Amino acid sequence: MPLWICLRWHEQAATPSQGSLHDVALAMLQYSPQVACFRHDAIVLEVSASLALFGGVRRLCRRVRHSVRALNLPLNLGLAPSASGAWLLAGAPPARHRRTLRIKTLERRLDALPLQALPETAAHARWLDGIGCRSLGQLRALPRQGLQQRTHPELLRALDAAYARAPEPLVGFVPPETFRLAHEPDFHLIRDTAILAATQPLLQALCGWLHQRQQALHDLVLVLHHEKGRHAPAPTRVVLRFSIAAWRLEDFNLILKEQLGRVVLRQTVVRLELISGPALPRAPVSETLFPDPARQAQETRRLLDLLAARLGPESIRRPQARFHHLPERANTWSFGPGAEPCVPPPTAAGSHEPPDPSIRPFWLLPVAQRLDVLHERPRYQGRTLRLVQGPERIETGWNEGTHLRRDYFVAEDPEGARYWVYRERETGEGWFLHGLFA
Repeated sequence: MPLWICLRWHEQAATPSQGSLHDVALAMLQYSPQVACFRHDAIVLEVSASLALFGGVRRLCRRVRHSVRALNLPLNLGLAPSASGAWLLAGAPPARHRRTLRIKTLERRLDALPLQALPETAAHARWLDGIGCRSLGQLRALPRQGLQQRTHPELLRALDAAYARAPEPLVGFVPPETFRLAHEPDFHLIRDTAILAATQPLLQALCGWLHQRQQALHDLVLVLHHEKGRHAPAPTRVVLRFSIAAWRLEDFNLILKEQLGRVVLRQTVVRLELISGPALPRAPVSETLFPDPARQAQETRRLLDLLAARLGPESIRRPQARFHHLPERANTWSFGPGAEPCVPPPTAAGSHEPPDPSIRPFWLLPVAQRLDVLHERPRYQGRTLRLVQGPERIETGWNEGTHLRRDYFVAEDPEGARYWVYRERETGEGWFLHGLFA
C-alpha cells in the first residue's frame, strides 16, 4: 500500500514561489526518489519503500521535520495512504490528527473535515449548502449517481483520490543535472554562526540532489555575496575540499563550520550561493557483519580534513614513501590531507626488485651511530651482537656525487632484540647502527 507525506504551506502564509517549491523538493529527495509538486502549495513524497531504511514512520517523520526546520519555511506535515488525503490532513486544524496509516482511519478523519477543505467543491458550494451538506463525510454519503449528474466529474475524481479509492496521476520532480543554488536571507549576515545557519537550506537541497543521483563530492564552493556598489568588494569564496567523497549533511557542516571560522569578511553578506564540484559515483555501503577496515581509514581522512580546515592545508604533513635505494632517502613528508602514497614505477626486465619490507626496521635513526667492535664483531650498549640475516648490499649515489656501498645485516643481542646494522665497503670503516626493529 502506498504511503504519502505531504508538506503543505500554512494557510496564513503567502503563496509559495516556484523557487521555494523547488528547494523543498530537492531537500525531500533525501527520503524518497518519488517526489512531486502538488497543487499550488505543497510537496508530496511516496515513502512506503523508505520506512525500513529510516527505521519506521516516526523516525522518518522526525527527520523530515528536522529538514523542514532547517529550510525555515512555514510547512505542515501530513501522512496518509493517498497524496490528496495527506494534503487535506496537512491543512487540518488539530495537529495530532494529521498522520494516519490505515484507510479506515483516513476515511474517519476526512469525513470530519469541512466541505470547503476540498477546493473542487467551491463551484457547487451554494447547491451543497442548500441541501445541508457541510462536511466531506456528508458529501461522500450522497447518492453517487445524482452527484455525477449535478456536479462536475472533477469533484468525484478528487473525492475518490482523497479517500484512496482511485489513483491520482502525479508528475515527478526532475532535479537539475548540475547543482547551483542561491538563497537570499531576510537580513544581512556578518557572524559565522549566522552564515552557517543560513546555509542549511542550501545544504539540505544539496544532500537531496546527491541522494537522488547516488553521488558524492570532493569539492564544494560557498560564495558569499556582498552589497553592490562602487566600492563593493568581490564575493567571498569559501572552498570546501574533502579527501574522501562526501554526501552527508554532517560532513558538510563539520568542514564548513571550521572554514567560516577562518574567513574575514569586509562587508555583510546579503546573498548565499552554493556551487558543487564534479559529482562522482558514491562508494557502496559495506554490508559485512564485522567492522570494515576501510571505515577506520575514512574516519582518519575526515579527521585530516577537519584539521586542514581549522589549521590550513599547509599545516598538515604526512609521511610518504619514496622509491630510493638509500634508506635515509626512502621517506619524505607531503603537505596537505589528501596526499596519496607513492606508486612504485614498473620494474624493467633484468632490474632489481624493491626491497622486502619485512626486513626493514620499524625505527630508522636520523644519523647512523658508530658501534664498538670486539674481535671484529659489533657491540651495542656493552652487548656483543650476532649477525642473523644478511648481507644485503646497497650501492647507490654515484649519479649524485656520493658513491655509497654498504652491506646491511640484521643483528641480534643476547636478549633477542634485533638491530639493523651495516658495514662500509667503500671506505673500509667499522660497523654502524642504522635502525631498530619493533
